[in-house]
Amino acid sequence: MAYRTSCHDHKRVRRGDPTDATSQSTCLIYDVLPAGMLKEVANYLQAPSRILFAIAITPTINASSPYDIIMSRCRRQVGHSSIAGDDWHTLDFGDVEEELAAKLSDDDISKALLHIDAANKVKRLRLTNCVNITGSGLSPLLGSTSIEQIDLSLVGSHKLPQLDPEPALSNKMVLPILHSIISQESNSLKHIQFPHFWRKEEPYSFRFSEFLERYDEMLENSTMACCGTRLGDGLILFSEAWYGIQDWTCSECTKYYCYECTDKNGIEILHFCQTCERNYCSACAAMVQCSTCTDFLCVDCAPLIACANSTCSNELICKDCREECDECKKSWCYDCDCGVCEDCSRACCRSCSDKEGVNGMHWCEVCSSTICDDCRIKRCKSGENNCNDCVEIISTKLLEENKKMQVENKELRDEIKRLKYANKSLWEQNAYLGNEVEELTQKIDTIRMLASSF
Repeated sequence: MAYRTSCHDHKRVRRGDPTDATSQSTCLIYDVLPAGMLKEVANYLQAPSRILFAIAITPTINASSPYDIIMSRCRRQVGHSSIAGDDWHTLDFGDVEEELAAKLSDDDISKALLHIDAANKVKRLRLTNCVNITGSGLSPLLGSTSIEQIDLSLVGSHKLPQLDPEPALSNKMVLPILHSIISQESNSLKHIQFPHFWRKEEPYSFRFSEFLERYDEMLENSTMACCGTRLGDGLILFSEAWYGIQDWTCSECTKYYCYECTDKNGIEILHFCQTCERNYCSACAAMVQCSTCTDFLCVDCAPLIACANSTCSNELICKDCREECDECKKSWCYDCDCGVCEDCSRACCRSCSDKEGVNGMHWCEVCSSTICDDCRIKRCKSGENNCNDCVEIISTKLLEENKKMQVENKELRDEIKRLKYANKSLWEQNAYLGNEVEELTQKIDTIRMLASSF
């Protein structure tokens, strides 16, 4: 007899296993909804999300699937990237949620770059927060002649470049791709922001150093400053502190500026921020100068504050040129009265140091030491410091400590008296219990004698 299946069984078979190739290649949303509607929906998404959405709903053709073979014949012809869009001057993965970018794999990045034809369309690529990739997903950029800027720092603008834990991005994977780009005579590459952990690796990677030399040579032969001056040697820094930093280039607009390029006020246009380790021109970022160290910093990543001393001439001070008082929590520049203990690193301003009961900071002119009162007392007690001026500085503290010790001594004497009284009471209780035990023992012996006589 022929085998028959029920309607219920038939539907169950048609749905199939989610892992089946046919199920994977079928995209009902793409087939049912008009392309214009899908594109309209995509317009509400950030650029990277728009690409991932387009990839997710675009069906893949599977020759072994009868459904796809039939549908491919009647499906409307929609441009490969029409849903994702065609204007891809800048692709910044920092435009999506940090949690999403951190989960993207090399395969996700590769599919995204292929989907929009990044090698021919993208000018600026920023892998912000893509800490999960090794770099192999950048292979679609091999030999690109249109890419102008690649930001591999994995952090956004005006953010600290140090990442913990160290990301998986490998120069072994990325550098061959970059080599293929700079090897093209007609390449458009202007700026690369390298990861901080590549630049601070010890010892320096030979592979990375070799690429920096080739990249520096390429830039020297092709770059011109805004004023028309050829920049010449040394666009890539090889000094220990700033190894691998591209100099004379704004990391935002990628324009080149020499040291002769100034604004109408005669101020240099390009400045390097010590915090985010990037160069910015005056048109791309607001930069301010520290009154103490004269370094420039981005206002957005390292806000400068005024010294707590109202009469101080240092109007703005950076975080590296100020101390915060541990008592009042106000910030003071190094030129003002906020001392730091040489022994315990405690910081205390003069105003707080003069208050009673505060472990203040004082300067001794005789022994040239700036230490807090507690550490000065320790030095004097240990015999390490026999300076009379130091003793005079802490005389008030010593008197307070002496009074405190007298109080503690009296409390200890009272405690000893209490313990002696308690000890006497315990002895009396012990003697009483001893007598009780002796009487009970005698009674037990009497009872035993009486019991043995029967």
